[in-house]
Amino acid sequence: MEKTISINLSGQNFLIEEEAYEKLAAYLESIKRHCGAGADSAEVIADIENSMAEKLRSSLTPYKEITTVKDVEALITIMGTIEDFNREVGNFDSEDEEAGGTAKKMKRKLYRDTDNAVIGGVAAGLGAYFDMDPVLFRIVFCALVFAGGSGFLIYILLWIAMPEAKTAHQKLEMQGQAPTLAAFKNLAKTGKQLQENWKKRWQNRSTLGKIFNLPLVIINGLFSAVKKITNGLFFVIKSIWQVFWPVVKFCFGLFLTVFSFIILGLAGVGGLFLLLYNSPTCYLSFIPISEITKTIPYTWIIISGFLSLAIPAILVLIGGIAIIRRKNIMNFVAGSILVGIWMAAGISFCALGLRYYPEVENKFKNYPLTIESEKTVNMVGIKEIAANDYYINIVVSAATATPATLSGRMIDLENIAIRREGEKLILEKKPFHFDNICFDCHLRPVTLRVATSSTLKINPDTASSTENAL
Repeated sequence: MEKTISINLSGQNFLIEEEAYEKLAAYLESIKRHCGAGADSAEVIADIENSMAEKLRSSLTPYKEITTVKDVEALITIMGTIEDFNREVGNFDSEDEEAGGTAKKMKRKLYRDTDNAVIGGVAAGLGAYFDMDPVLFRIVFCALVFAGGSGFLIYILLWIAMPEAKTAHQKLEMQGQAPTLAAFKNLAKTGKQLQENWKKRWQNRSTLGKIFNLPLVIINGLFSAVKKITNGLFFVIKSIWQVFWPVVKFCFGLFLTVFSFIILGLAGVGGLFLLLYNSPTCYLSFIPISEITKTIPYTWIIISGFLSLAIPAILVLIGGIAIIRRKNIMNFVAGSILVGIWMAAGISFCALGLRYYPEVENKFKNYPLTIESEKTVNMVGIKEIAANDYYINIVVSAATATPATLSGRMIDLENIAIRREGEKLILEKKPFHFDNICFDCHLRPVTLRVATSSTLKINPDTASSTENAL
């Protein structure tokens, strides 16, 4: 049985055996003593600790959650001891001098090099991956932009696809260097050494070589100027954004909070309204709501529909409050439960709606008051028709023997009064009043179709309409 302790390495928590901890602590202490004090040393030590944390984390699995002595020994083997550190730092050959001074090489990985970037570090990252001058890639991108604009699209796509080399470990992978102590020590000096070596190479070139390389020097200078201008603009925009961002963030959180309250209020009032008005005295388009709801699981449909609207509003409300308070007020488990309930409610609402929609539609079409029907009108001896309401349309069809019919919904036909005054037929709308609570209860126009000779006189009111169907 081994005693374990909890440690924090580069912001990451580890459970580690006591013996492994002592070995790791001694290793880190020897590195700190060797590097000494100073800003550069602190940066190197931080990079080394970050890389160590990444390697130790990669050695853990769901079935192995404790760092052992073997893990620490494997880490030291990869990164090297202080003796390896001294040997690699102090013995560079001429080929390794320009690369920053490490003898251990590995396969390069493609990253964006933001340290040497003009815009996004794409060209610098490609240059590091292919071990070429990034100016060449910048020239290619510019040429493609002027040749048809494809260079801009390609650059944006590469910017999205290529990850940024943020940590020292990633920067070493980008340069094809093994993450040893010597590599971390030399990483901070690489940029300065490359600049000094570039100046030496330029000074040692012949006059003809300087002439041939002059265009590259000019282009590189232009890119450097663009980089300085871009960095200046980014700094100004960042400064302004840092000032206004808290205000924008607060206003956005307030908007989400108010918006979610409105949605919750509407959903709650609507759900209660539909549940409370489910009675025989309430009608919808002249159909009792109880006649509709008794054929479907009405309560479950209302509840699932309410949850489908309310839960997203609750999540938005919590997000808005969290933005305003700058503090998370819901844990992952509670959020997962709410999302699960929302998905179940949404699926239930859609399934019930699709299942019972045909029955509801059939109820609306076949209810006695709303079904379409016709009523025969006696036209014997009638020479004039008068329609005194715009709800009555008259269609005259010549040369047919079709009897006169009044067509429309039953409720509409019942509210049309037909009377005769000698040879005159008068159609008018009765005063309409519905005693019960009714939603969307409006009368619709009815149509009188007559088939008669041209001697029939149509005398509609100015609000009515007459059509001739020949």
